Parts: sequence; C-alpha cells; structure tokens
Amino acid sequence: MVFAAVGIAMHTGLYGSPGIFVWSIQQDQVTGKSTLVRTTLEVPEREVKTAEAGPEKPSEPEVLEAVPAPEPPSAGAVSAKPEEISLFDGKTLGSWVKTQFGGEGDVFVNESGNLELGFGAVITGAHWGAEVPAVTNYEISLEAMKLDGNDFFIALTFPVKDSHATFVVGGWGGGVVGISCVDDLNASENETMNIEGFENDVWYKIRVRVTDDKLEAWIDDDQKVDLELEGKKISLLPGDIELSVPVGLAAFQTRAQYKNIVWRNLPSEKPVE
Repeated sequence: MVFAAVGIAMHTGLYGSPGIFVWSIQQDQVTGKSTLVRTTLEVPEREVKTAEAGPEKPSEPEVLEAVPAPEPPSAGAVSAKPEEISLFDGKTLGSWVKTQFGGEGDVFVNESGNLELGFGAVITGAHWGAEVPAVTNYEISLEAMKLDGNDFFIALTFPVKDSHATFVVGGWGGGVVGISCVDDLNASENETMNIEGFENDVWYKIRVRVTDDKLEAWIDDDQKVDLELEGKKISLLPGDIELSVPVGLAAFQTRAQYKNIVWRNLPSEKPVE
C-alpha cells in the first residue's frame, strides 16, 4: 500500500494527472477499453511554436561606429591652454638631447613615461635642442623625483634675458637649494641659498618664473627664490653646466626622473609705450 501511494504521488507531481509512477490508465477512443500506457509530458505551447517555425535566427551583432583615438601631443606641442607649451610628451625624447658632459649615464623615457637620467661618473643631463619661446616673461614647471644618489637630483638651467641661470635642488651633498649664479656667486654662496631635505621616490613640483624684474622659484607651494633682477649679474657656473643651455636638466651622481614639463608664456610687466 505504501509503495502504491508513493507511485501515485510521484505520477501526480510529475504529470499533473492520476496514475502510478510513469504509467496511467487511458481509454482507447476506438474500442472503448481501458489500457495501461506510459504517460508523456505535454510540450509547452511556446516550445511547439518554436519547433514548427524552425531554429531561431541569431540576432545581428550591433555595429558600433569606430571613433578615432585622439593623437598624443608631440614634444613642443601647444596644450589645451593657449599660453602653455608641453616640452615632454611622455613617449619620446622629442627635442631633448643627451648632454655630452663626459662620463654621463643613460638618458631615456622609461616604461612609466618619465624622462629618466641614469647614474653618471659626474653629471648626467639632457638639454632642449630647439629654440625656446622666450627669454623673459615665462614659467617652466615640472615634477622631479630622486631615485638614488646623494647630490642634486635636478639642476634646471633656463634663460634670463641675455644670460642663463640654474636652479639647483639638493646640491652640495643633497641639501642646498638656490640659483647659480648671482653676482658670480654659486647657489651655496649667494642670497638665494636655502637648506632643505629631500626623500627618495617622492615627486616634487618645481617651478621657475622669469619676468622683466624678477627671478622666482618654488618647490611644491613653498617659494624658495624671490630675487629682484635690477643691479644683479645673472650667469652660469663656469664649467660643464654651460652645456645645458638654453634649457637643461641635470643630476650629479644621482638617478632621477622628470615628468609634466611645461612652458608657460606670461604677459609683459612693462607698459607698452
């Protein structure tokens, strides 16, 4: 009795009609006799229609209109702001040329897209091999990072009217910041000298501004140089750094990286006569 009850319950659950296990009693429509037949599931109406209509055709893939990728800016290209000129595109050296100091390390664009100076016997550097946009009323900004070494990780050389100067960061054993040269005195001797500490693997924002009347420089948001130009002699330290003109980057026995090198033209401070 228990076995029969289980069979009846199973048939009812599977097929929704009276029967036992997979069998049901159905009456033959011709003879009128009751016979035991195997119960089959009814095919849902949706599936029957699909079978009659044949296999469904796959939908056509959506065709997207190709959008051309923007071209990367080349070195020296004007950026989105009309007063700014990018001096480094993060892909090639562009107009930057390895400076032949003698015994210099490698100069290359690394896998992170940064301009890298390798260790040299003395100084390693690169200078701008094209004409600069101006010699006054402009700014140069960049980010610099010391990877290894114990001396300056950036000596930024730049024009100041009819001369040039260098903003030294981390010189004379790693701590001196200042302009070389003012009145023939280097950055460790003149009024622009500061003593700072710098860590490896940290990006520092460097900015130099030259106007008709002033030479200014910042590290991050901290102004380090505020020099009135009237009555001052601005010049380069005699020697190897003179090869860095008109704009140059150099490191002394130190490995360093640079990025986001940008030139900004500024309006003249002198009134138009």
